[in-house]
Amino acid sequence: MKYYKVSNRGFDSKVIVAYSGYEALGYYLMEIDDQLGFVDDIDVEEVDADEQVEISYTGFPVYKTLKDLYQEKDFWEVPNVVVEVE
Repeated sequence: MKYYKVSNRGFDSKVIVAYSGYEALGYYLMEIDDQLGFVDDIDVEEVDADEQVEISYTGFPVYKTLKDLYQEKDFWEVPNVVVEVE
């Protein structure tokens, strides 16, 4: 299981946990089916599980790893969106 940052021309970026980049891409396409552009415009990039993501709680930045965010979820299905990135 790996983490993939998937985005459509740099917009609507999501980090998805999946077994392969193809699985992450397919899951992403199902998530944004109403906004579908061209598949060639979608970027899939593998990211490290220890990459820090800034989470804001009441105005103070808190940093968590992708692995920690995934483990905090109530269900651990694969593939799944771990976090949406701006």
